[in-house]
Amino acid sequence: MSTKLEGKTALITGGSRGIGAGIAKRLAADGANGAITYTKGADAAAKVVKEIERSGRKAIAIQADATDAAAVQAAVEKTVATLGSLDILVNNAGTAVPKKFEDATLEELDSLIDLNIRGSSSRPTPPSNK
Repeated sequence: MSTKLEGKTALITGGSRGIGAGIAKRLAADGANGAITYTKGADAAAKVVKEIERSGRKAIAIQADATDAAAVQAAVEKTVATLGSLDILVNNAGTAVPKKFEDATLEELDSLIDLNIRGSSSRPTPPSNK
């Protein structure tokens, strides 16, 4: 197990499945503690947390919608309060509309833009790592 990230803490948005889960697990394998966010799918998030903890690292799952600036700020604050710092941020949360563009509704496209383009862009206040 690599320890090049020993003592670091990462927050991965959308870290409960897919690429985000893979990133969270890799950062843990490299020594980082981790917080992951998810919108729905608490069971999947809990599974990732358990896998990270099995590697000897600390981990938490935080329900937070990446399109909600207040929720993102709260996730940052909870990460620091629980894990002691925040050194790495991976804005991974994203979505797709699994159909042809011309078949997508305006609401589906708005949701895609809100998450993929505007999501986590509220520039949460960085924690002070004193």
